[in-house]
Amino acid sequence: MKQILLLALLFISFFSYGQKRETYPPIPFDSTLYKSKLQFLKQPANGNSKKNIILIVADDMGKYDLSIYGNPFISTPNIDQLAKDGILFNTGYSTAPVCSPSRAGFLTGRYQQRFGYHIQPHQRYANSKFQLWAFQHLINTSYLKPENYAAYPSKTERLKQGLPHSEITLSELLHHNGYRTAWIGKWNLGYSEDMSAQNYGFDYCYGFNEAYSLYANPHDKNIVNARIHEFTDRIIWKGGRKGACAIYENGVKINEKEYLTYAIFRRAKAFISQQSNQPFFVYLPVNAPHTPYQAPKDIYNQLSNIQDHNKRVYYSIIKALDNSIGDLITYLKQIGQYDNTLIVFTSDNGAELYSQVLDNKPLNGGKFTLFEGGINIPLIISCPSLIKTPQKVDEMVSLLDLFPTIAEVTNTTLPTDRTYDGYSLTPYFSPQTKNFPKHEYLFWYMSYNSAIRNQHLKVIQDTLNNKLDIFDFSKNRYELIDISPSKESYELLQKLKEFRAKMPRMYWPRVMNYEVKINGKIYRWGV
Repeated sequence: MKQILLLALLFISFFSYGQKRETYPPIPFDSTLYKSKLQFLKQPANGNSKKNIILIVADDMGKYDLSIYGNPFISTPNIDQLAKDGILFNTGYSTAPVCSPSRAGFLTGRYQQRFGYHIQPHQRYANSKFQLWAFQHLINTSYLKPENYAAYPSKTERLKQGLPHSEITLSELLHHNGYRTAWIGKWNLGYSEDMSAQNYGFDYCYGFNEAYSLYANPHDKNIVNARIHEFTDRIIWKGGRKGACAIYENGVKINEKEYLTYAIFRRAKAFISQQSNQPFFVYLPVNAPHTPYQAPKDIYNQLSNIQDHNKRVYYSIIKALDNSIGDLITYLKQIGQYDNTLIVFTSDNGAELYSQVLDNKPLNGGKFTLFEGGINIPLIISCPSLIKTPQKVDEMVSLLDLFPTIAEVTNTTLPTDRTYDGYSLTPYFSPQTKNFPKHEYLFWYMSYNSAIRNQHLKVIQDTLNNKLDIFDFSKNRYELIDISPSKESYELLQKLKEFRAKMPRMYWPRVMNYEVKINGKIYRWGV
């Protein structure tokens, strides 16, 4: 009876308040930068590289989920081999602790805050005060606390949320430079047709627009499922393959029956196999190991050493990904393109801890947070024809560095009309190089949370709840001890304030706040 009454009240609230609510300020459109982009893409291409590029981005994968970094539960030999043949970065950072803004950063080579992309795009907001009240008080959202905003974007403005068309993506840059380009996997950079991947320089598109989708039919006898019964997991299972979770191939919805990780890599091989004199760029943002937890049964049966069912499914997902990467490497070798292909493997952010299935140890915190567990991610670059001597790099680098690195490898000139925030990592390709690129500072900024790091200090600030944390990595690299303010930390805080002041406002409001206890203290993070 309570549920029927709630549904009735919610139905009434849609029509009683929907037209009266305030609207969020319109998302600005930078026409000057857009015109400059069009002019750049109309200029003759100047590159003549024949290097192929494959960018593999795992979804919510923690750094210590891989055996090359020390995972005790599984072996990931194929990903490990990429590191053994190339460069393993021990201090690689994403630009955000959550999927969408992180991707907006590395696909443009710019801090995503430069174009107002602080947080995830959102399809749904409360349509009335009552609906917001019901969301806050009648639904168990657990660690996610609904935001109490008076103004939300209109439906028209929600459709504009995503990667601005004034930005030049890596795919557009390479496509302009004579590359065949493919996006295969998860998009999560906008939900409307105008914001879908086919509008960003890709010749071939396969995947889904949402932040998640099912790996397979839950009733498939060859699939093992693990439902973790928390708020977002319930939404994901209910969403299935509907709406933005549906699988599309070049704009046409398809009924994908193959386990999604396998389907993604099969299509990658099919795209690569096309006869062409052009080099290829394949962007592979897989959904593994993001929830929902679904894994091939044959792999699950191999991991009998893991007693916890949910954890066993989680690591089976990663094993399936590693197997698929191994299969792709074998194929590249068969067609004689492995040595000539730059392969990057990374993750958009750290592992999520809210499922209570895993942890990021020894890193502190996880997804949504600006602690190391949320932003210190796995990063591997391999290309036998360019990297003759495998090595490990401890210098802090950023996913922002991928854009200028790939541009240099492909002999592509970057546009001069905008600021790029990364450095080319190609000096690391040769151990004889003496002048390696160095970030004096790295910045993070998402709603009321922000952080800055130099070579040994990190400052995390929450301006809404008046929190400030300072960590000295030279004394404790895992952020377990918050140190007292010093002259250097005050200087860092000032630089962080200056960085925030230069960035435009957040183009759309958060819906939720992630609440978590770290080091015995309660923290909130805008989502």
